[in-house]
Formats: sequence, C-alpha cells, structure tokens
Amino acid sequence: MSNKIKAIIFDVDGTLLDSSAIWDDAGANYLKSIGVTPEANLGRKLFTMSLDEGANYMKEAYHLAQSCEEILDGVLRVVEGFYYHQAPLKAGVRELLLRCDQKGIPMVIASSSKREHIEKALQRLGVAPLFKEILTCNEVGIGKHSPDIFIQSANSIGSMPEETLVIEDGLYAMKTAKGAGFQVMGVYDEGSSGDWDEIVRTADFAVKSLDEEGLWQWIYPDNNERRTALTIAGSDSGGGAGIQADLKTMIANGVFGMSAITALTAQNTLGVTDILEPSGEFLKAQLDAVFTDIYPDAVKIGMVASGALIETIAERLQFYGAKNVVVDPVMVATSGAKLSSDEAVQVLCEKLLPLAKILTPNITEAEVFCNLAPGSIRNEEGMMEAAKDISEKYGCAVLMKGGHKVNDANDLLYKPDGTHSWFLGRRIDNPNTHGTGCTLSSAIASNLAKGMKLEDAVEAAKQYVSGALAAMLDLGKGSGPMDHGFDLESRFSKRN
Repeated sequence: MSNKIKAIIFDVDGTLLDSSAIWDDAGANYLKSIGVTPEANLGRKLFTMSLDEGANYMKEAYHLAQSCEEILDGVLRVVEGFYYHQAPLKAGVRELLLRCDQKGIPMVIASSSKREHIEKALQRLGVAPLFKEILTCNEVGIGKHSPDIFIQSANSIGSMPEETLVIEDGLYAMKTAKGAGFQVMGVYDEGSSGDWDEIVRTADFAVKSLDEEGLWQWIYPDNNERRTALTIAGSDSGGGAGIQADLKTMIANGVFGMSAITALTAQNTLGVTDILEPSGEFLKAQLDAVFTDIYPDAVKIGMVASGALIETIAERLQFYGAKNVVVDPVMVATSGAKLSSDEAVQVLCEKLLPLAKILTPNITEAEVFCNLAPGSIRNEEGMMEAAKDISEKYGCAVLMKGGHKVNDANDLLYKPDGTHSWFLGRRIDNPNTHGTGCTLSSAIASNLAKGMKLEDAVEAAKQYVSGALAAMLDLGKGSGPMDHGFDLESRFSKRN
C-alpha cells in the first residue's frame, strides 16, 4: 500500500500518553474498592471495550448490584486524577505532532477513554489545539472492535481510509482499522508488549517509539525537503563567531538555519566591548517561535553566560523533545579566562548536558568539566581519560578538540558505548581563527540534521573547517574570521 498520508488518527492511551497502565488496573481496583475479587485477566478483557461495554461486562460477570452508571463513575474516579495531573506524553509525541501541524496534516483523536479526561490531559500538556476533533467510543456507541470510530474520525476531516493513517498500540484496534482500509502504524507499549510480534506483522509500519529514526520520512516521504538546524548562541557583531558564523556554516552545509539569541555583543576582531543579555522570557519566546513553526532537525548551543538562561533552554528543549543537540561549551577563552560563572557551568552540567548528543569542549573546558587544574591534560592519554569521564558522567558523546595544547589539531570522539575514534588534522598556518569552535559545532549539527552518522558528521565538519581556514581570508585588525563561503559558487557570488 502507498504511504501517501493526508490525515492521521491517533489513539490516546499507550500511543500519545504513557497511560495504559492506569487502565490495566482501573477495573480491578474499582472491584476491590467494593469488596469484590477481580479475575486475573480483567484488564485484558476490558481493553477491547468501550467504557459502557466494560461497565456492562463487570455488572453481568460479577453480578454487581450497582447500576452500569455507578460502576462507570467508580472506575472513572480511579483514573481521573492521573489524567488531570500526571499522565505524560510518550517519547517523540510532541515532535511528531508539531511536524504534522507544520505540514498541514490534520489530526484527530479516536479513543476509548472519556472525552473530559483526554481534553484535560492534552490541555495540560499544551497539545490540545493541534487536533481537529476528538471522538470517543462512548460517543460513537461501540468499541474499537468495530471500525465505526475510525470511519467517523476520517469523515470529520474529509479524509478517505486509504489516505488516512491510524496510529495505535492495541493489536485488535490495528486489525479493525486495517480491515476497513486504513493505513496503520503500530506503536510499542508495555500494556500490549505480548502482542508485539503480531503487531509488527499487522502494521504497515511499526516503531518502538514515536521518536524512532525513519518514522517521519515514512509519514512524509519528501526527498526534496530542506533539513533545518537551530543555533542558540550569542550574536557577534563582527560576523566571525556566534550566530553569524553558525548561520553561514549551516547554509554552506546545505541546511536552513534558524537562531535564538542568548546575548548581544559589541564585538570585532580585536575583542568584545559590550554585552547585553535578553530576559529568560524573551529567550523562551524565541525558542517557542522556532519549534512551533519550523521544527529543527538539529540544535547547536553556543555561548550562554547565565544559569537562568541555560535553565530556560534546557526546559524548552525537553518540552519540545529536541534531538541531535550539539553543545559547544563556550565558557573559557583561549587565554584561560572564564566566560561563564561557576553557577552557569553547574547548571549547564546538570540540566543541558544530559540532553546533548555530543559535547565539543577544548582542552581547557574539558579540565573544567573534570574538575582538573589548568594544564592537567597534557597528552592523548589525558584526553582519553577526560573524555571517558565526561561521557560516562553525562551520557553524551564527547568530541575533545586537541588543538595546539596537546597535538597537531587531532580530535578525539568518545561515545557513551565506550568506543572512540581519532580524527587527524593538519595545522594550517593562519592567524585568523576567530569562530573555529562555533563553526565546527554548527557544521556537526548541520550534518546530523542531514541524517549523517555521528562519526561521519564529525569528519565532514572537520574537513569544512579546514577548507574555511585554508581559504586564508584576511579581514580586520585582529584575529579575523574564516571564509565560511569558500566552497559556495554561483552567478550571484562572483566578484566584479
């Protein structure tokens, strides 16, 4: 079947929300509360039913004196607090919803749960406005063993079954949707883990998580889609470093670049003369504006001087499920002087590094992360020990830049699985090296956005930086910028 998808129908429990477990025990817990011993597989039986069908089953199977309405109210009281205050989105959900919304793919909910619970949970999590409609089995009058709820969901947005994707974690619901002509994506959930092998056979596409690589390309197979990257960094008015260098690097490496500014600097090749930080509220507004419109395929983070701004960044990245996060810890100048406070470094380590895919410290910065005295890392063995320590501590890959302090521009990539690679470099006799760290990390982010493996992304980024240095651009009175556009040629770029 073609996977040309024009609309998506989402299940809620076990698909959007990590909430199946609460339902597994809801009926049993209600029965226990009224002094009745439930059967061992009650949750499994109720899983296929609408709420009204489940209440009717419990009344008849257990010969309860309570009315179906009373039984249903009792079960709902068991679960409603979880929806109102606790139920979290599953991994990758927010990113997928935002991407679908940005591409104009209408989304509908079809669920066995109570409408009020669904609405409260989605409103609390900030994703309710992304859905065109919510339909429940109770409103339709029958559970998902019948295709009625899927057909009515598709009709509500004018979509035909063959061009509509149903995303579900329940095998029986997948089979129902598949039998009615819908495309089906199966999502792993602990509540249906015993059916996983059959889910894989039944679904058109099956994933363990909604942030799984290749999922979006399956839903939206646009080979011409431009990949995107976001830089979160300071502005360099001289154009050699910061977001200016990042955006030049991104376009030179074939991705569309976006920015969120953490500081405005009055700066040129001779140094920084003034700096102005935005408020946390304004930085948050910048990040929200980017993520809710053009979702970035990678994020590069550069200079962030204050702990409060780092906390804002970490909270937003976690909220939006950002991926391919590259952290360039611009906190120590070449001279060894600290550019960030101890408090900012602590927040960086606690809040931001656990979200990173890769950290790109130089030797001096690595010594700070490892609580080593300046000059402690003197050779490649010292680089290896420090990179291993940082990677194990924060769970991210580490690209430790050797530079002139240890070797001839050889860099070490150490990954969380304990594997490592050396990237050999040649020293280029060019005094104009302003912005090399920004450029390298942005090139890595660009390559990750394009889907490169980490080792390939680093290798290509190093080649790009070498080319920009070898172009021998000479601007300004001090340490000047590199030529980020050395490899760009067009009829618009030709000199007179």
